[in-house]
Amino acid sequence: MVGDGTARKPVYKAVSASLKVLQVLEALNDIGPAGLTAVHKRAKLPKATTLRMLETLCSAGYASYDPAGKVFAVGLHALALSQGYNAVDEIVTIARPVIADLRLDLGWPSDIVVCDNDRLVIADTNTRQAQFSVVRAGGAGSQLPFSISATGRAWLAFCPDDMRERILRFDNPHPQESRDLLAHPERLAAIISETRRRGYGLQSGEFFDSEAGAGVPIIVNGALRCCINIVTARNAVSLEQIERQYVPKLQRAAEAIAARAALGRP
Repeated sequence: MVGDGTARKPVYKAVSASLKVLQVLEALNDIGPAGLTAVHKRAKLPKATTLRMLETLCSAGYASYDPAGKVFAVGLHALALSQGYNAVDEIVTIARPVIADLRLDLGWPSDIVVCDNDRLVIADTNTRQAQFSVVRAGGAGSQLPFSISATGRAWLAFCPDDMRERILRFDNPHPQESRDLLAHPERLAAIISETRRRGYGLQSGEFFDSEAGAGVPIIVNGALRCCINIVTARNAVSLEQIERQYVPKLQRAAEAIAARAALGRP
């Protein structure tokens, strides 16, 4: 009987193709965003099979493909399967119109970024609607590194101490985490401390050569809920310009999102 603590004996044999697509999704979740070769090695499946499974996942919204970087990433449909996604969905719904207004004001795209199982993930982005073109390292569903992305630095600076300590063990680091910073944790600690003092994270060319940007936390009733950022072309906007012209507006957007979330309305 189901529910009496005993295992249920399967009636049918497991569907091989379904197991393979789940195997590929798990591999992509572990290492993504990643190219086909990296995923097939992680999944331990033939490359042709891995590609078929990835294309299947993309067609269903459980993965996405970035042709510029030639990488696959976990899609938002996969995030929706995780327990507790409703809380993420709520803050994304609240934040989306605010960053849409920000995009209209500044021209550059913004992301809404959440932390899921100690992985930093782009939950939503308005890159395609932005006035100014930016070649992105990844879209919605893509994972961001903590150490070298502006948003990752903002998250580390304002998340709870126990979460920060757990993340900084880097048991399963993002492929693009800075090996130099991992080898010199005192330098990373200094960056986190400076980010906390400023109130926002910065990066210029450290995560993706052509990108620069800033990330700020959304803190609701004392708890970090998500981060928002602005992403610019590195050759078009200096860090000084980002801090002077864009960060104050990004911070006001963060305050508006936090205020709406505290009241429980979009």
